[in-house]
Amino acid sequence: METRHRQARALGPCERYSSSRHALGFYKCVINTCRYTVPTSGVQGQSVYEVFERALASVVLGIPSLRVGIKDEETSSPYFVFLSAISLHLHLEYHEVSKDLDVELIQKLEHQHDQYFPDISSRPPWKVIIVSTPHPANGVLAFDVIFAVHHSIADGRSTAAFHTKLLNELACPSVRPIQLSGHVLSLPPSQQLSPPLEEVVAFKQSWGFVLGTLFRELGPAWLSRPSKAIPWTGKLITPEPFQTNLRLIVVPAEVAPSVLAICRQHGTTLTPLLHSLVLASIAKLVPAKYAQAFCSSTPIDLRPYISDRPPSGKPGALFGVLVTTQAHHFETHEIHGDRDEDDIWKTAVSLRGRMKKHLETVPKDDIISMLSWVTDWRKYWLSKIGKPRETTWEVSNIGSIHGIPGGSHLQPGWQIRRSIMSQGATVAGAAIGVNVAGVAGGDICISLSWQEGIVETDLVEGMVLDLQRWLGQLGRGEKLAWK
Repeated sequence: METRHRQARALGPCERYSSSRHALGFYKCVINTCRYTVPTSGVQGQSVYEVFERALASVVLGIPSLRVGIKDEETSSPYFVFLSAISLHLHLEYHEVSKDLDVELIQKLEHQHDQYFPDISSRPPWKVIIVSTPHPANGVLAFDVIFAVHHSIADGRSTAAFHTKLLNELACPSVRPIQLSGHVLSLPPSQQLSPPLEEVVAFKQSWGFVLGTLFRELGPAWLSRPSKAIPWTGKLITPEPFQTNLRLIVVPAEVAPSVLAICRQHGTTLTPLLHSLVLASIAKLVPAKYAQAFCSSTPIDLRPYISDRPPSGKPGALFGVLVTTQAHHFETHEIHGDRDEDDIWKTAVSLRGRMKKHLETVPKDDIISMLSWVTDWRKYWLSKIGKPRETTWEVSNIGSIHGIPGGSHLQPGWQIRRSIMSQGATVAGAAIGVNVAGVAGGDICISLSWQEGIVETDLVEGMVLDLQRWLGQLGRGEKLAWK
């Protein structure tokens, strides 16, 4: 068991934002699930568990963030602690299933998103779950590898870095690490944890931005009346029931390149297109008397803004929480009336322009730089209960993973065939999460997530049908059919 620990550093403001949500049960983890394949000869004479345990041990030794616990998470002053050892059998599970792998996967993801990480002061808050069928297909084994991690130590891009590192370790197996004895991984006594976001990105704040943000958050309601229509964001914030629902959309490898190509032809990208398609879908599914406005958001990767970035090839150096967000408001005139394909592209292009304009200002006057002003996150989150949430949906796109080890095409062996990024119920966040991930040359996977009771299941399933149909039509070069 992991019992001894040494203080590493205090959590930064962005990390405390996430740790406070975990402590309250408002958000439990972020998950990236990759489907690995390997010829049966690649694991001949070895148990699957042993193969993954050896590779996982090497990954953990290379990424310091996976070797820490969190002390005093329920307080306003949590801090990371270095652990002397990790009992990997507490963090690695292997399951064989007899039914359809995708059906089993969605159920396991929904369950895992609802779980607290236990004993996080003495155990690192992450878990790997391997799900497979007992029999190979055409001489090839397939495994869904679920990597669930506390959002204070990893963001979506970090989960992709984890899988890239794990793939390379599986494909180029070294000898069993000498630090691994039985199932216990001994950790080096000398360790260094990457600094928090606020120390590696040079945020700049104008007084106008600071005062305006504080006034909107803390000023009297009668002076803070919105000039825009109030967006529909599902039901009021409530921590109960904390139950995650997930649905999956797959854009097959056969049509995914065409979807990306048509985005480029229109001068936009996949993320703005998804915002536009979600807007078109949700506007027809929510009754018009409620759908006067919507608000969405897009997480933004801050790695390009890090000063003194580490050399490439060291995923651990860029492993952490390095993200901000941008909000998008859609007013009544953008929602109602007859819509056609031109309107979809008009909205997507407009959003792309707004995103580019926003990126030109980062990291000046960025909302993430204001998190340090919140001194009591527990009080902040509890004050949200019973109030409307700010965001209708969020589109989080972590990009694509190279499914070939080292990015080469030299020899057949271990590969990643697909990647699914998912987030669980977010008590005080967006009503619907739209999470996007892909594999270069492969499928694009989109998971939709929501908290039970916040939006109707029929609404989300209607969105799934719309998005699956429209993305397929775009990929095949067809006109969009609205019904």
